[in-house]
Amino acid sequence: MTLWTETPAAGPEDLPARPGAVLWWLGQAGFLIRQGGLTLVIDAYLSDSLAEKYRGTRFPHRRMMPPPVAPGDLHGVDWLLCTHAHTDHMDPGTIPALLAANPACRVLAPRASRQTALARGVPPDRLVLIDAGETLDLGGVQVTATPSAHEILAQGAEGYPYLGYVLKGGGVTLWHSGDTVPFPALPGIVAPHRVDLALLPVNGRDAERAANGVPGNLTLEEAVALTQAIGAGGMLGHHFGLFDFNTLDPEAGRHQLAALAPEGQVALVTRGTAYHLAPRPKPPLAVLAACLGNICRSPLAEGLLRRAFAGRPVQIDSAALVDWNIGRAPDPRSVAVAAEHGLDISAQVARQIRESDFHDFDLILAMDATNVAALSALRPKGARARIVAAGDLVDLENPQDIQDPYEFGSDAFDCVFRQLEQAVARIAQNSI
Repeated sequence: MTLWTETPAAGPEDLPARPGAVLWWLGQAGFLIRQGGLTLVIDAYLSDSLAEKYRGTRFPHRRMMPPPVAPGDLHGVDWLLCTHAHTDHMDPGTIPALLAANPACRVLAPRASRQTALARGVPPDRLVLIDAGETLDLGGVQVTATPSAHEILAQGAEGYPYLGYVLKGGGVTLWHSGDTVPFPALPGIVAPHRVDLALLPVNGRDAERAANGVPGNLTLEEAVALTQAIGAGGMLGHHFGLFDFNTLDPEAGRHQLAALAPEGQVALVTRGTAYHLAPRPKPPLAVLAACLGNICRSPLAEGLLRRAFAGRPVQIDSAALVDWNIGRAPDPRSVAVAAEHGLDISAQVARQIRESDFHDFDLILAMDATNVAALSALRPKGARARIVAAGDLVDLENPQDIQDPYEFGSDAFDCVFRQLEQAVARIAQNSI
């Protein structure tokens, strides 16, 4: 099934009015998006402010392509979204003119970038701030911020400086990752959103750029791998063609995409094209927790998932990789630690994972690296389920295994409970 259709669009006035979502590339990481009855602009760089700033330097930031539209010629914009404070994403040459042409437009930016946003022309009463894991209703589109690693994943006192945005509205889910490189927790954070289309930067990174203060992004191969890891229906690669020192050759990239033979619809974005995604209804989210025997860790995960999703139409279960404990109740120590925290998991019954689970569930939450490897080996090609390492979601900057506590005492079970509590909370907040 085709994820999107394309029509020529020389300017915003040519964008088709259709249900779902319509996207139009503004160059670099910028897009104009019509979705859920709103017109959104994200990461618009429509000036030459960087060329003025870096004139005469090693990387003079001269444009390879002119802006497709002047910022003052964008009309009817409800929201300007900035993923971070770098000038090609939060542009002082774009923001004042765009806001002047759109008096009702508000700006969404990372909480960590508040001062920069104000300095670049955003009035305080039109600035809305967000951090990773938070969700806002923009008035027809729900946005959830995800953390990004522009080579480094780091949370400051005011939050993450680099964000991505999941946009849900009009029956379509988009994810603009912002500028990022891969990091272990990213698939587990994004996969619960069940993204239809990922908008990913593909200009890569290298030592020369890093040494000259130019942080890098995903390579094209990494972008394809991330698209598949989160279970997205497809990907449009962007963040190229603007600066000669920080780009990807489109022709070479298209040949590389053909050689990679990715699942789903994957392409490099092109100028003057409107991309239309029709509404894509989805069944309720389905999450399966899995560990070796399904009596210690995964029953706790199942209980925590049921509590986190109480009142929401989410399918939840747990299973074992081996058949040692089929039909047994959870380990008494898991039952006890759950009870201490107000959970009753005593009625659960262990079962072994089935091939059908890989088609019936969206996420399989694995407890450690050995579980991930075993589940990955069992997963049939083309299966719906994405395998997520629970330990990656406990502390985003310090990936860890959730160790089997079976051979240890009650303190080990309490540690597992607290780790899973953190991981489950992150899944729940990323599946709004």
